[in-house]
Amino acid sequence: MVWTLKPFQLQRQMMMTTYGKSKPWMVVGDCVTGAIHIRQERICQDAIYIHSPNPKYALACVADGHGSASCPYSDEGARIAVDLVGKLLSGILEDDTDPLATLSAHKDIWLPKQIETHWKDAVRSTHALKWRKDQENGENQGKFPYILYGTTLLALAATDSFVFALQIGDGNILIVDQDGSARPILSNTEGLASIGEDTESLCMDDAWKYIQTQIIPWNENSNGMFLLSTDGYANSFTDTKGFIKAGADFHRIWQEEGHEYIRDNLLEWLRQSSDKGSGDDIALALIAR
Repeated sequence: MVWTLKPFQLQRQMMMTTYGKSKPWMVVGDCVTGAIHIRQERICQDAIYIHSPNPKYALACVADGHGSASCPYSDEGARIAVDLVGKLLSGILEDDTDPLATLSAHKDIWLPKQIETHWKDAVRSTHALKWRKDQENGENQGKFPYILYGTTLLALAATDSFVFALQIGDGNILIVDQDGSARPILSNTEGLASIGEDTESLCMDDAWKYIQTQIIPWNENSNGMFLLSTDGYANSFTDTKGFIKAGADFHRIWQEEGHEYIRDNLLEWLRQSSDKGSGDDIALALIAR
């Protein structure tokens, strides 16, 4: 597989980056193994990527490998997904002379097709390099069994003038406005999906058709926040209102205590959410100034 975009620097769990003068974009994120998976001695199926190379933009990606018996390598599928999209979006934002025009023109077809094509290329390469011999199930015979690596994917890039978000499958993206009011984009929080419910996936045929994208104008002076999380976080609340309020709470804590406080406590907060809530793995990222 040949990549045409420049290499990127992967920044993993418990990381925050900040550059430049006052009010640069910053990103904080973490990923925890769910209480249920700990008891079952299973590895975490979620993955996270966070990146903020300069004050003008920050991006985050989270993914949730399906983790079922038919998806034994979905943890690797999730890691491949976040690394891939982190690289793809970084290349556009850093190298393109007009990233807004590029994303506006290509967000619905070219970009989703690039994501599906390169993810499936990477999955096949990984499978071959590890000498895995898993065979296709009956109806998929003769085709590579991408379901072995099935995963969801969410990503958001925040810049001085616009925000770009994409999603396939479950999980949630919230925008928290400067006044602390929070609202979801892309994902449906009217009825939070139960753990284990079928969802759209990068392993599907023509997965690009199921990748939702959105561009939102943004005021560079705004002190708003963006939250991305896999479904294990939203499912840890008894209702949608509790999840939405959590986004507003994160914004308030960021403004009152600073991002360092969130960075230092996020891992434990996510563990508590899983322990007392869904029991699922959780990957969560916050982007703000």
